[in-house]
Amino acid sequence: MKRYYPSKPFPPYAFIPGRNPHPEKEGGHMQGVEIEVRPLNLDGSEYQHNSDYLFGIDLFNNLFFWESHVYWEALWHSASRKGKTADFLKALIKLAAAGVKYTMEQD
Repeated sequence: MKRYYPSKPFPPYAFIPGRNPHPEKEGGHMQGVEIEVRPLNLDGSEYQHNSDYLFGIDLFNNLFFWESHVYWEALWHSASRKGKTADFLKALIKLAAAGVKYTMEQD
């Protein structure tokens, strides 16, 4: 699958509740990781260069649903959680949540 931000490696595992450590707790793979967000601008083509947004797509496309939501949620907060960009990011966050639920039901 095409990577949109190939210079950033994937985490060692995709978090699935009940199967592995929570990424931000219990020694998980994102514990202590700070995401420095550049706000997403959907106008023009600037979004095509936003590393957090692009890495979120890579994560989602490769079944790292929970991890993709973390990146998109950080962008959503930077968009003040309202407006066109925030609504778009909120939809992506909900898709990622649906991916987590889908994966959990495959036990």
